[in-house]
Amino acid sequence: MTPTHGNIDRHDWNARALEALENAKKLPPGSKRIEAIKKAGQLRVAADMKDLLATKEPAEHGGC
Repeated sequence: MTPTHGNIDRHDWNARALEALENAKKLPPGSKRIEAIKKAGQLRVAADMKDLLATKEPAEHGGC
């Protein structure tokens, strides 16, 4: 299933990155494999950033 704008937050980016890496490792050695591994790494960074932003607690708005 292709993620749409409405369900992009529910998409499991960690699983997507892992799947991309597994698929890249199945490719024969060469430039296509290298590029696929790089893209899998980029997905991993995106997954980590999404997790970081999603778990960031909002600032407290209490009085001084």
